[in-house]
Amino acid sequence: MSENAIGYLLNRAGYHGRHVPHGWRATFSSVMNEAYRADRHVIDLMLAHAPADMTEAAHDRALHMSRRRELAQEWADLLLEGAAGLDDVAVGRRH
Repeated sequence: MSENAIGYLLNRAGYHGRHVPHGWRATFSSVMNEAYRADRHVIDLMLAHAPADMTEAAHDRALHMSRRRELAQEWADLLLEGAAGLDDVAVGRRH
């Protein structure tokens, strides 16, 4: 999904001038780095940040995919905490 598509959705939801798509990245970085300080390198990978140390970048090409999946699930759980469940949202006949 493009940044423009997300921006359009935010505007339609009433957040015009109050929230921008990049704000989600900043929020993710802040919240996850606060909760999982030891995973800073992995969180930066999830945000596709370029490493500051080019020598390290040339040598360390690990993707840390299993940890990235775990952190993504933690983020999803935080976002959905207290949200209505699927059975409450998807009622009635499906088309």
